[in-house]
Amino acid sequence: MTQTSNSIWGGAAKVEVSADNATYTDISGHAQRVLPDAVTRRIGEKWTFDGEYPIVKVGKRNSISITVGVIYTEEAADAFEVVRAMFEAEGGGTIYLRWSPAGGSGGDFNFTTDAGFVKEFNYAPIDSEEDGPLTIEFGMQCAQITKSTVAT
Repeated sequence: MTQTSNSIWGGAAKVEVSADNATYTDISGHAQRVLPDAVTRRIGEKWTFDGEYPIVKVGKRNSISITVGVIYTEEAADAFEVVRAMFEAEGGGTIYLRWSPAGGSGGDFNFTTDAGFVKEFNYAPIDSEEDGPLTIEFGMQCAQITKSTVAT
């Protein structure tokens, strides 16, 4: 296979969050990374008295953990406040995450989670030796991610 000439630059992505999977808030101007863990399947294995190796079977998929990094700001409609409200909702608020590595134009791929929840949230960390923008991370858990193509 020859080397590709069609790579995607990570700095042009579009990232959005939603509480209802209908109205999305674009947090691309605050988001700096989306790090989904590897999707894994359950594996079962058993040994018998005869033989050196186990009998191995593959099962269902495990849930998926995603870490999202955003720039910390103190405006009401910014990513920190939108996600903080989801995290602090009684019983854990619902979150949907959608991202497009190529920027979300027609024909680009979109990756969308099903209904998940914010399982961990960092409140504003500070460091006297940090000269760059303050950042926070939040972690979410969902059952699946669906790939689609942005309509043209």
